[in-house]
Amino acid sequence: MAPHYFIIRWSGMGDIVMSLPALAFLKEKQPDCRITYLTDVPFMAIPLMSGLVDHVAPLDRRGFAKPGRISGALGGAASIISQLRKDKPDIAFDLQGFGETAVLAWLSGAPIRVGRIKKSGPRKWIYTQNIDADWGTDHRSEFFVKAAAQGLGLPAPVHFDGPRLEIPGLEQKKGLVCLNMGASTKSRRWSEKNFIALGKSLSQKGYAIRLLLGPQETHILDAAKGAAGEFGWELAMPESMEDLAKACGEASLMVSNDTGPGHLAAALGVSVITLYSTGDPDNVGPQAPRTAWFRDREDINRIAPGGVELACLNFLE
Repeated sequence: MAPHYFIIRWSGMGDIVMSLPALAFLKEKQPDCRITYLTDVPFMAIPLMSGLVDHVAPLDRRGFAKPGRISGALGGAASIISQLRKDKPDIAFDLQGFGETAVLAWLSGAPIRVGRIKKSGPRKWIYTQNIDADWGTDHRSEFFVKAAAQGLGLPAPVHFDGPRLEIPGLEQKKGLVCLNMGASTKSRRWSEKNFIALGKSLSQKGYAIRLLLGPQETHILDAAKGAAGEFGWELAMPESMEDLAKACGEASLMVSNDTGPGHLAAALGVSVITLYSTGDPDNVGPQAPRTAWFRDREDINRIAPGGVELACLNFLE
């Protein structure tokens, strides 16, 4: 019977993208395996676009914290666990490493459960294998591949391809630069002033500019709308993961804060320049065909637009 693998990674758009090489490893070593991937509802399109999973189990993770959605979230979780108990996965890979995801791995009924024990006593009996890798220093994709190899009892590959996604019919638009202006926290966000200065300089050289905002970036929406109107730029605010992937994948170059869309663009074959504060590119850098990065640990806004522009031109010309 074909082996059945249960993957858990329910948050972090970039981390979900970076888990794809682990899925590719499992498919390479066991071509007939079935993979079920549990993730948060907004991210379910990512593993589906990879073509590496057989089933996505979407969990309304945020619903557990909202009174009006908690019953639906609980019912959805119960349905997922019930189906897993019927399907009987052979191995559960908890790539999230939370207490809740450890419990989900245990409830799946998988006899082999791979995860990070860290300093948690309960996880010592939940997981049958502690991931022998360094979360803080290994590149995240490398960490996930090591977890997959360990679960199969195989050595991890020294070299492997980065995450890859394909959207049928999607084509890059030559000279289109996508500026991803959002970030989860202020300290990780290059200011809208800097992004607009970069976009203005590039557009004066003939490059098309697409400003990219997520639905939560309303605090910089007025500045983005003003710049788009003044300079004739496109402003994209995708409402679905599929639309976000298209907005990223059409670009020739993405300039992004250290956040998920940069990884999405990289997996779609777009060159990526990433701006960091405390992040470490060796640990969480996008695995793009061509990539560069800038970092200022104390203040990301000390990164000068002029230096970023030179890196852009190096990729574009």
